[in-house]
Amino acid sequence: MDSVACHGKRTGRMSGSQPIAIEILVLTYNRAPLIGATLESLLNQVHPASRICVLDNGSTDDTAKVVRSFAGRGIELFSRASNDPRACWPELQAMAQGPWTMLFHDDDLLHPNYLRDVSAALAREQHATVAVSAMRVYREPEGAVWAPVRGGHYHMLTGQQLATRLYGGFPMPFCSAVYRTDVLKRGTCHFEKFGKIVDRPFVIDAALAGGAVVMLDPYVKYRVHANQDSADQSTGPFLSEVFALQCYYRNILGERLSDSSGRVFLRRNYRNLLGEFTRLNRNPSAPISQDDFFRKALEAKAASTWSLRCGAWYAALTEVPRRIERGVKTFFRKGASN
Repeated sequence: MDSVACHGKRTGRMSGSQPIAIEILVLTYNRAPLIGATLESLLNQVHPASRICVLDNGSTDDTAKVVRSFAGRGIELFSRASNDPRACWPELQAMAQGPWTMLFHDDDLLHPNYLRDVSAALAREQHATVAVSAMRVYREPEGAVWAPVRGGHYHMLTGQQLATRLYGGFPMPFCSAVYRTDVLKRGTCHFEKFGKIVDRPFVIDAALAGGAVVMLDPYVKYRVHANQDSADQSTGPFLSEVFALQCYYRNILGERLSDSSGRVFLRRNYRNLLGEFTRLNRNPSAPISQDDFFRKALEAKAASTWSLRCGAWYAALTEVPRRIERGVKTFFRKGASN
């Protein structure tokens, strides 16, 4: 494999690296209609997982029954008596046995080449402590053909560089994360601080312990369905959790114009917070004005006057070409329909 320096990152293209062993742990709750296809995607890996275990977090539907139907193909099932996301995390950490562990979601699908490609990259990048990939949203019927992937096309990033990419909008599914198991076991999930978005600082903390392999092609199909956790506002993320995550990014990225990470934070802080404000005010139990929202963000140190001012300027400047682009697309669509 040849590696080249690229603005502080290393881009790799693999040729013949010896794959490493990766085990997969899946946390699930009431996913009977979805988990079967998920497990099939894990079993259909070109480079098989060394072990696949499902931790059922107190499901009340037929999830456990579906998982048991895969017992003959080597999938293990562990069941909890009740649904408690906080308690199951340390259990998942304790379950990990091999050198590398993947924590996959129960409602997504994994490209058949992922374990092969990511294990080869990890074998090459000996300082990496976590690996992740890109994704695409999956709205096609079950069984739709996967888009081609380029195999060994990846970047080796520092923890700060990974945080910069994520803050800038890189479409990373957190279920793609493959952790060096000793780092996974040492990691702390701050549920009381971040709630259900705790996976973001957890992955970044893992990368800060060494480095991150980022597979640049979409190896995960993020399935959109009726009971999407990310769409359930009743379970968060709540205002304090949103601010805690923005503060976390701010501490890592900084606000210096001389640093690429600081420039990304200054460009995105206002826009990212505005997006959260919009989401929180869709069906609010206690509506909050935009002025109060940004005042509270400043108080929580999730932003600074400088970052909000820079972000608002940048958003205003980039909105003009966006409007032009949208107008051109609308014009050509209308022309094509006539």
